[in-house]
Amino acid sequence: MHKLEYEFVNNTPIFKCNYCGHCNKEMEATSFTSVKNRGCCWYFPKYTLFNIKNILNMDKEDFIISLLHNKNSNISSYSIEVKGSFEEEEYIKFIKENEPTDNCFDYKLFFRKCSFVTDKGCSLDFSLRPHPCNLYLCRNIISACWENYSAFSRERKDYFSYCNYYNEYLKYALMDKNLDLISSPLATLEFLKNISIPDFEASKIKSIIFNLYGDIAI
Repeated sequence: MHKLEYEFVNNTPIFKCNYCGHCNKEMEATSFTSVKNRGCCWYFPKYTLFNIKNILNMDKEDFIISLLHNKNSNISSYSIEVKGSFEEEEYIKFIKENEPTDNCFDYKLFFRKCSFVTDKGCSLDFSLRPHPCNLYLCRNIISACWENYSAFSRERKDYFSYCNYYNEYLKYALMDKNLDLISSPLATLEFLKNISIPDFEASKIKSIIFNLYGDIAI
């Protein structure tokens, strides 16, 4: 049996599942990268203005500074994306030699790896991850939780809407001041530290006890 829990700390919601990290047999977890137990860490994390603001609110400006100096970072005016690795040659070879069994699945994921993932999982504390990382669950967990997952799904959608709304708010506030992460990164961080936005109103969600191959108990 496995457990899916919901936590909300420092304006950061987290879906915690004890099946994560033990999912090597799942399709999404298949890894032909250097980290064989990569799990679902094929996502290249993108830090929006909202994510940056959240991290600054926790007095972790040094981490944002490190992202700005990270050789893997793709810095745009209002976001920082940290590129991981993609084994393109191996992917092309795989596609030539294998018949796809699922036309809806992107087999490139087998060859992608986040730059923060290690053999022991993510090297970042949850507070330093962008919200898609903290709220991602693979389709097998969602299917196993069945209709009981609906409360988690609503919370995820509500938080994404909240993030998108206030990310746009922060973007236009910076535009009014002629600030951005490329031309004036330090001044932009200082502005984000001092501007106020309301916290997300988190729900209370019951944990779910589930069996990937059987019934669900709440």
